[in-house]
Amino acid sequence: MKIAILGAGAMGALVGAHLKKGGGEVYFIDVFEEHMRAIAENGLSMKIEGESGPQTVFVDGAEINGDRIGVCDAVIVLVKCYDTETAVMSNRALFGKDTIAVTLQNGLGGADLLAKHFDSDHIGLGLLKSSANLIAPGIIIGRTRFPDSPKGVYFSSAAPDTPYSGIFSSLEKLLCDGGMPAACCDNIEELIWDKLSGNVKVNGVAAILQLAVEDMMHNEDAIRIMNELGREVCEVARAKGIDMPFEKYAERRSDEPLIRDQMNLHYVSMVLDAYNGRRTEIDFINGAIVREGKKYGVPTPYNETVWRLVRVMQDTYGVRYNPD
Repeated sequence: MKIAILGAGAMGALVGAHLKKGGGEVYFIDVFEEHMRAIAENGLSMKIEGESGPQTVFVDGAEINGDRIGVCDAVIVLVKCYDTETAVMSNRALFGKDTIAVTLQNGLGGADLLAKHFDSDHIGLGLLKSSANLIAPGIIIGRTRFPDSPKGVYFSSAAPDTPYSGIFSSLEKLLCDGGMPAACCDNIEELIWDKLSGNVKVNGVAAILQLAVEDMMHNEDAIRIMNELGREVCEVARAKGIDMPFEKYAERRSDEPLIRDQMNLHYVSMVLDAYNGRRTEIDFINGAIVREGKKYGVPTPYNETVWRLVRVMQDTYGVRYNPD
């Protein structure tokens, strides 16, 4: 099975490497040229929690575009949501009449963007309950699933009766055989909103404050803000017909001592984007809750405040206070 990872940063590389380990023919495409060159020349070096020692995985190709790769059976889309259409249009060589495109991107909206270019039979949507960091070009660390999640990847076809169900089943098997537990499941919308709740509560606030998740979970004021953000998610979800009782999603202040070992702290990707002056995915996370809330007449003042604050932050990187 020929698979392209469109957006082979930390998370894309994690998924792609385990597809390769499971027996797939795997190609990486990413605009980070130094990263692609390092993988092409030396393989992907990765240290994965729970797996024995560092390992190197050689994929079948690592390119800055898909022209030399050609048509694939499946394309896993893991670029930032706002880059989805540009990435698809710039890599049309990957897509044939029987190719499926599977978004595993954060937030809401990736599948809608793919639907501008493909019919629902050719679209898959899902989420990752796993994490990875790019340490240097060609080097990642990560974990294949969160400790509280039985699987690291969940996905489904956008069309229940797709003729390409065999491709989805093959992706599930390749990931599992490669050591990344995955499930092709029916309740994907509920699972996406479940993960979205965590992203909404943490990512924007952490980006503004430049904090690790652990720091937020040890701060009473941060917990209060996160819970108000999460309460709005649950209210919007219920208006959509998704059962998300707030009591299940309420956060509690951690009683465990905070050990500020930099290697053991988790900084979400939006923190790194903000630190490096990059555009964030806030429009597809807190911004998505604002949009969905307006559709169903549900007020979302906490999410709108975080959404707008992050947008201000990313629009004004160049005028931050500098004592020099």
